[in-house]
Amino acid sequence: MDSDAGSLHVAEANLLRSPIATPHWGAQSRSAFTVRAVVTINAAPSVILDTLLDTPNYHAWNKFVPRVTLLHTPKEHGDKPDNVPKLKEGVLFTEHVDMYGHGKPSGAVKMKLLMTTLEEVSEGNGGKSYKVVWLGKGYPDWALRSERVHVIVCNDDGSCTYDVWETFSGPLALLVRVFVGNTLVKRFGQWNDELKRFSERRK
Repeated sequence: MDSDAGSLHVAEANLLRSPIATPHWGAQSRSAFTVRAVVTINAAPSVILDTLLDTPNYHAWNKFVPRVTLLHTPKEHGDKPDNVPKLKEGVLFTEHVDMYGHGKPSGAVKMKLLMTTLEEVSEGNGGKSYKVVWLGKGYPDWALRSERVHVIVCNDDGSCTYDVWETFSGPLALLVRVFVGNTLVKRFGQWNDELKRFSERRK
């Protein structure tokens, strides 16, 4: 196996200069770009979704984001942040990131995100598809806007396509692309590969 933790074995990952529109921000400015990764997972969509939302167990599979801290949860959920077992709409959280992909967050790199969307769609083949959206909250909107979209689509053969992309825009987006754009491509691909392996063991 390649010594680089970001080597892609299954997932297809790319940096797109023509950004993909996102639900909250829509079409982005010329400075925007998108990091996208796609993989086929042989597991039920509900299993993939549960793995994605079950942040207390990220350490078991996710070497890019091995730890998540919940910062705030809406009052209507009736839980304190420490008692919310999974991500839900309206939950603000921090990803503790290892940009080297070794599962050892340094504490210096953190991403603050707000889960804004969890949509379920019934497919014609009897399966279900899901869309989850996380909105970046780590910087003022005028400086850097980011939005991460996860889509899980049930295929006719019983597998699922997991498609995740994050679009960045604003004055700081160019710096993000220049300094860590290629690293993010590796880490998104690694995220997909590890999500695939873990979900397929759970099916």
